[in-house]
Amino acid sequence: MISVSFYRPMDYFSSTFNRLVTWMTAGEFCHCELVVHTTPDQLMNTVKHVYSAAQQGKYSPEDSNRIIGQIEMFFFDTDFRKVVQTQEQISISFSLLWGLPMSVRVLHKTAHDTWFKMPEKNDQTATVVDVPNVTPQQLEETLQFTIEELGKKYDSSGALFSWLPLMSTDRSSRKEAYFCSEFVVTTLQRIDKIKNIDALHTTPNALYTRLESIA
Repeated sequence: MISVSFYRPMDYFSSTFNRLVTWMTAGEFCHCELVVHTTPDQLMNTVKHVYSAAQQGKYSPEDSNRIIGQIEMFFFDTDFRKVVQTQEQISISFSLLWGLPMSVRVLHKTAHDTWFKMPEKNDQTATVVDVPNVTPQQLEETLQFTIEELGKKYDSSGALFSWLPLMSTDRSSRKEAYFCSEFVVTTLQRIDKIKNIDALHTTPNALYTRLESIA
């Protein structure tokens, strides 16, 4: 299963800037993330596949180095390995925060820290929308793509102008930098889940409205 989590300007996102972003984009949310729900076996098999491909130079040298470094940082971690060994299902969230490269973290059904909690629809700080009718192949393709994109830069200029009612001519499915909702839209469009929407000019609030209409 694939979900998208949407965060309100509270808790970790309670800054004046995030409240301004929420107001300017006419909605409740200032940030969103792609969440992939899978099994530890499927996740680690995909990690191993991407890692091996990077070691064999099947990506560009720059991308291979980035991918290897990111996989070793996130998936070779002792705490992550404990989660993989003790859970039958795992939810991982791909995060693009202002000024920081893309990262990933494990979400839990219960957690004292809201950053590590899987949002529910009635949560105060965040909510989640499930993407309907995702096939096993689409899930696998999404998991591979998101792991390959780890460590990509944050697109600050794109985020600043995403709310403008413009259309971009860039239809590339893989970019050197993303902002949060741009990455989510790009990823979902790769599996034909949302069409006629411009990733570069889609805010978290616009994406929430679109997903709610198809959920």
